[in-house]
Amino acid sequence: MILADEKLQPESSASSPDRSEKSPVSERTEPDAVVVDWDGPNDPEHPRNWTNGRKWLNVLLISLQGTLSPIASTILTLGVFDIALEFRLTSPYTPVLPIAFYLVGLALGPLGVAPCSEIFGRRPVYTICFAIFTLLNVGCALVHNMAGLVILRFLAGVAGSAGPSLGGSSIGDLFSHEERGKAQAVYGLGPICGPVLGGVIGGFIAYGTHGWRWMLWVVTIAAGVVTCLAVAFQKETYAPVLLRRRKRVLEKKNPETVYWVEGEAAAPQVFRQSILRPLRLLFFSPICTFMSLYLALVFGLLYLHMVTITLLFSSHPEYNLYSYHWTHGTTGLGFLGAGLGAFSGVAFCMKYSNASYRYFAARHAQKTGKAPTRMPEFRLPFMQVGMVIVPIGLLIFGWTAEYHVHWMVTLMGAGILGLGMVTAYICVQAYLVDAFEEFAASALAAAVVVRFVVAAGFSVVGFQLYRRLGYGWGSTLLAMICLAAVPIPFLLGRYGPRLRQVGTGAIV
Repeated sequence: MILADEKLQPESSASSPDRSEKSPVSERTEPDAVVVDWDGPNDPEHPRNWTNGRKWLNVLLISLQGTLSPIASTILTLGVFDIALEFRLTSPYTPVLPIAFYLVGLALGPLGVAPCSEIFGRRPVYTICFAIFTLLNVGCALVHNMAGLVILRFLAGVAGSAGPSLGGSSIGDLFSHEERGKAQAVYGLGPICGPVLGGVIGGFIAYGTHGWRWMLWVVTIAAGVVTCLAVAFQKETYAPVLLRRRKRVLEKKNPETVYWVEGEAAAPQVFRQSILRPLRLLFFSPICTFMSLYLALVFGLLYLHMVTITLLFSSHPEYNLYSYHWTHGTTGLGFLGAGLGAFSGVAFCMKYSNASYRYFAARHAQKTGKAPTRMPEFRLPFMQVGMVIVPIGLLIFGWTAEYHVHWMVTLMGAGILGLGMVTAYICVQAYLVDAFEEFAASALAAAVVVRFVVAAGFSVVGFQLYRRLGYGWGSTLLAMICLAAVPIPFLLGRYGPRLRQVGTGAIV
């Protein structure tokens, strides 16, 4: 479907698939049908022409949902020992299963959530999923056996996946390429800082209540409030759905006229086309594959860092590893090192992301003599900076902990790590939205699948990594993996436009 927006330039066939390939459109259309489209480039009903207040209210609501789900992922981190005690668990792996299976749910949920958002719209998917998420957390707080807790946490992860997987595409609905950097930065705070806030909140709840159930009750209350706010104030942003609504209004006014929305097809047909699109993009689109692996590395490091903080700042040592011996409540404050670094990264991206995109667009126009229509590669310089910073933070954090340096220096390393992670994350999100536009939800869903599967694995094996290698060499191993990934943005900057053409039409 062609959006008549002056900020949306016609894309060349080199960077975008054929319109007929992008949507499963029925070829049997009435020859005298009236095509429903936007009323010119300044149509006030187009989401990109909404007032700033209306746009940013939607950004705030989707950011809240994108933050609360990650909070729920780590809020039990400091409750795993209480869970093991209550359910009489002896294996070191079993107590972390509620965290790991929640992350698996977050990984699998987007495979259904993203296609549904492209059929029924963003708003109903957000509100229904978050309402179910609220009810499932009630069950998690009341369950009295380990198997039930693991299953309910998995289902809660599936329901809660709407926020982390759809937010980037919703921002793409609302803002043009040149404007969406700041909004992506605000939204990006949630998926990175959410796990950090979960650890902080969980630490104080565990200390104040001497149990893990109130951690889940707090998530339930917050989720209920956010659901009510979304029902009351969140608006639909997906342009094809808004045009279909306009079509229905016109059909009621003029029942004798046949109306048609370009790209429209029956919901079952669209769903069959869409349900496997995230996996097709993941396995057959090189761009989506590279970026998904990049995000997986960032999130794996984030959740492994959560595990490390639990060990390093616990009130008593575990696995013969050094601990700073903070009390149960203040242990969660150790998560703030990465959290403050992430806040700094968001502020940095908010200030310079849009300006950087415009600078590289202008330089490209000066070199080639024509304005670029869509160049996600203009997002890559910030990602390069972020992935260079991450290994530095890992090495400072790991070796200062290994040699028992004052905790302020260790948390400074964690802050540098958080700064690099959030900068890279925001740029990858923006890159995928720019590259896949109308199908950004499916591309982001593919990335979510990989990143949360990797995060789940890291959360389970994290204790063993540091148990065997210690803080110093464990962090060094992770830093070497990050350094191996540093050349990827440089390669994408050179070959990205060519790679974005590989099989795109057939995939989507």
